[in-house]
Amino acid sequence: MRFLVMLALLASALPAQAMMYKWVDAHGKTHYSDTLPPQALGRGNVELDKQGLAIKRNDGALTAEQRQQQAQAQARKTQEDFALTERKRRDSALLNTYTSPAEIDLARDRNMEQARLIIKSNDARLISLRATRAQLAQQIAGITRNQKPPPAHLTQARDANAAEIARLEQLQAQKNKEMDETRAKFDADKARYIELTQGARPQ
Repeated sequence: MRFLVMLALLASALPAQAMMYKWVDAHGKTHYSDTLPPQALGRGNVELDKQGLAIKRNDGALTAEQRQQQAQAQARKTQEDFALTERKRRDSALLNTYTSPAEIDLARDRNMEQARLIIKSNDARLISLRATRAQLAQQIAGITRNQKPPPAHLTQARDANAAEIARLEQLQAQKNKEMDETRAKFDADKARYIELTQGARPQ
């Protein structure tokens, strides 16, 4: 009751167009005044009309944590906006490139054909290299059974054979990975195309 009386007295003493400020100091104490003192600057306050009703809320200066949260929220929004724009661009390109899911399957097969040919060629080469490896191992084993060191040309051939097998096996793994990625990309494009074409094509 005392607070309401003081507020009414303060309000009645102000000119007709005047207003009051309600603000909280660093110790959590609430103040009312017709002007903002220096210690209130940078802190949040509420503007009150002559009847003591809030007419405007002024936020105080942001803390370091609040500024960080605000920056993070803005960064998330920027990323979301970019993702949405990029998704629309990809959707438009998808609809303008293909006229049916079957066309996407054909494009996938064309993109994978070169990798298939390389894998097939390397498979044949690996069969030959592994046969040679077995022959070299047999020759070297026959010599070492007689407690003789294998000749240099055999060990060099064995090492070169092993290096070539390792190189081709690594290449095969790389090509198989490329094929898996290509297949996954076109499968995703096909699924998205079907999803988009269930409704109206965007203009």
